[in-house]
Amino acid sequence: MEEADMTRNPKPPSGFPESFGADVRVRNVDLDDEYLMVGGERLTEERAEQLAERAARGVGRPSLTAPGERSPALNLRIPSSTRLRLNAVAAAQGRSASEVVREALDDYLARH
Repeated sequence: MEEADMTRNPKPPSGFPESFGADVRVRNVDLDDEYLMVGGERLTEERAEQLAERAARGVGRPSLTAPGERSPALNLRIPSSTRLRLNAVAAAQGRSASEVVREALDDYLARH
């Protein structure tokens, strides 16, 4: 593998830092030849491209409100027994706990 030669290509790619600390070594890597793990999964050139695209889109989940608009979050405390029941219902339905709670809240609000 070769060290990145910033003199041959003085302008880094978009989003790439202009400089690093003296303790950082930058080198080009062929991910299909190297064996690197990220999040318990082998990092290949294809996977790196997917991760880069996801990072470029921004962090977080898709908006429930409207595209490009941040959905409000609601945090609340519940008894552990309720959480266990919620998790069981969600698992049985193949859904997330958040989906089950959103549906239950929508149903409740529609009745009141």
